[in-house]
Amino acid sequence: MGQYCDPSWSSRFVSGVPRVAAVCLLAGSLLAPAAPAWSAAPAYPASAQGSAPAPKASLTHSGLKTLTYEVGNALNNFGFLTLGAGGLGAGLLLTAFNTVQSWTVYTANDYLWERFDPPQANNDDTGPFDVKQSLWRTTLKYMTGKPVVASIKIAALYVYTGSAVTAFAYGLAATAGASVVFFVNNIAWDYYDQMVACPRAAKVDPLSTSTTGRPAAACAGSR
Repeated sequence: MGQYCDPSWSSRFVSGVPRVAAVCLLAGSLLAPAAPAWSAAPAYPASAQGSAPAPKASLTHSGLKTLTYEVGNALNNFGFLTLGAGGLGAGLLLTAFNTVQSWTVYTANDYLWERFDPPQANNDDTGPFDVKQSLWRTTLKYMTGKPVVASIKIAALYVYTGSAVTAFAYGLAATAGASVVFFVNNIAWDYYDQMVACPRAAKVDPLSTSTTGRPAAACAGSR
């Protein structure tokens, strides 16, 4: 293992700490997309049958969504970060660090979106899956969470390698792969919430709590 993991990595991290802030700012400025125009957000018309209460945010639900995302994200990061860091041990170390930081950021990000801007709810649990709403909300969550996660990832790789070129090349490559995983994971969860979990819970007991952590009557057709 010694030939794959440089034992001086800890000293590299310590000596590179003063550079982290500058790299984070630079990476963030390059990665952060234009701020979403809230006034231009598409309206989600309520069903003609009436509107149901908006689903309540669930930290457990947001954590589970991020957990399934991290499975694909960790594999993606391990490949690119191992190549960028030049060793198996370094790749494992950086992957573990980035898995923890991205899980924390994405869980909080998803929960805050569900808490302060919940998806449009209605009483129609027989309609088709609302792809447009899911895609729009996933994009907004991506725009607020990804710049933070990607900046930390690039900064960590830079502190370890000391090379800005390596950090940006492999960091951005890993970010591109993780972006695909993020969209697939979020849209799949939206589909599950609307088309599987909520209708199933509503059939059992309209007042019960579904597997998403939301009252069944409130989450039917909500996504």
